[in-house]
Amino acid sequence: MHGLGDGYPDTVLINGPIYSAAGDDAAASAMAIRDGVIAALGCTDEIQALAGDRTRVIDLKERSAIPGIVDSHNHLPTAGAMMSDGVLLFDAESISDLQEIVLARVRGAEPGEWILGAGWIENQFAEWRMPTRWDLDEVAPDNPVILNRLFGMCVVNSRALELAGITEDGGDPERGIVDRDESGRPTGILRAGAEEAVRSAMPDPGAGERVRQYERYIAAAAAEYVRYGITSVLDPGVPPMVMRAYQNVCERGDLPLRVNMMPVWYGLRPSEDKNLPGRLDHLGIRTNFGDDRLRIGALKMAIDGGLGSKTALMNDPFRDGSWSEIPLRLDAEMLRNWFTEGHSIGWSIGIHCCGDRAQDMACEAFDSVLKEMPRDDVRHNIIHGYFPTEHSLELMRRHDLAVSAQPGFIWVEGDLYFEAVTAEKLTGFTPLKTYDEEGIVVACNSDMTSAHYNPFWGLHSAVTRRTSRGEVLGDEEKVDRFTALRMMTRNGAYLMFWEDVTGSLEPGKAADIAVLDRDFGEIPDEQLRDLVVDMTMVDGEMVYQRDH
Repeated sequence: MHGLGDGYPDTVLINGPIYSAAGDDAAASAMAIRDGVIAALGCTDEIQALAGDRTRVIDLKERSAIPGIVDSHNHLPTAGAMMSDGVLLFDAESISDLQEIVLARVRGAEPGEWILGAGWIENQFAEWRMPTRWDLDEVAPDNPVILNRLFGMCVVNSRALELAGITEDGGDPERGIVDRDESGRPTGILRAGAEEAVRSAMPDPGAGERVRQYERYIAAAAAEYVRYGITSVLDPGVPPMVMRAYQNVCERGDLPLRVNMMPVWYGLRPSEDKNLPGRLDHLGIRTNFGDDRLRIGALKMAIDGGLGSKTALMNDPFRDGSWSEIPLRLDAEMLRNWFTEGHSIGWSIGIHCCGDRAQDMACEAFDSVLKEMPRDDVRHNIIHGYFPTEHSLELMRRHDLAVSAQPGFIWVEGDLYFEAVTAEKLTGFTPLKTYDEEGIVVACNSDMTSAHYNPFWGLHSAVTRRTSRGEVLGDEEKVDRFTALRMMTRNGAYLMFWEDVTGSLEPGKAADIAVLDRDFGEIPDEQLRDLVVDMTMVDGEMVYQRDH
């Protein structure tokens, strides 16, 4: 047992097991917490003997405690917008289900009010097709509707197309693709920058009102996330207004979890060439500015699109012989210059790379910069990293480049990948085991709203690599549940410079804890997806307790 020191603990948890994410097995059966910090770990008798008259005693009754989940890639305000004012479509099993969900929102909306939604992908529907404008027109003829697919595109109805000026005769945006049927009519499916044309038609409430909206969205999503044991979130691609909203929510004491903000930089949106050029050296801050509740993270960049939408930048053509025709999100010739600009003044950089060619390009640019300017106060990382080549792996090892990976994509989108690349190539998709064995830090996360925020869905995918229709994307890249837990907790904290604060249950670290409804270490792999959180603690304070 680790020593407590003088004084009584505020809280003790007894009758574990407690899985620390500092090793593969349960570290203890009990824990003592004082002043928001884990003070001691040991067996139940030892820890219970430390309790005083005012110590709160939580009997786990053989339920397990794990570190609070660190969702190191989660678009929290967007999620909050869907939870508060829009619709989430993860549970729709058919186009008619989708229509019913949209119709319920329309019935509560004002005439002409925009209906926003997210969380669909065509393989979740019994029809195995994308919804169209005409599907949406049936339930929302007068309200403009925009529903974001899990990645890379959206579907809108006729009213939204009309407001954006997209017609049978044209109106296509310069950067982006409008899907059309054989008669030339827009189907409502918009790819890449085409979505921006519709969003630009939405009314602008003004800067002040937008900040207040973001504050509401942040509070809503954060309150929902702690129900799933999420105690820290890294929000990638945060613009200034959202940063302001985060600060306001945090100052009011309405932020129940930790947030690490990645400022939006080059290439985040296909319709924009740049976001913060030439301003970095005037900001006066850099990565890791802030405190243990709200902190600035790496700069967010992006090169390509995604795999299911065949917009990833690949070294080889897709199965149908096509190549990605989406314009690169940034000028690849400038990549080294941008990395130099950020790296030289202490910014970490996280860059979206789905295709193997995109990852090679990013790793080569990092290599060029880091050989000339080595420094140990940055944590550059590849976001997604679906198909690392041997070349990329070698460069990532050489320069300690981490990877931010989304195993949950295997479940939600994996069945579509067989239409994009060969089954043989898919055995190496998001190769968690290879990355881990190569000594590359892997932080696993959800990328909500591109996949569900329930962390145990992603953990199940990392362990089983099974798609929603039962296919397995390569047994050789499976990891065990304890490795997956480490990737979803301790490694995510590392990516945020919080590894000394949170991410594992060890004395001296913050008491960020999720208590599960059963023994995490003993249940069958298939039950990992069904784990339920009974309580969540942040800094030793109860931020969620299930009523059961």
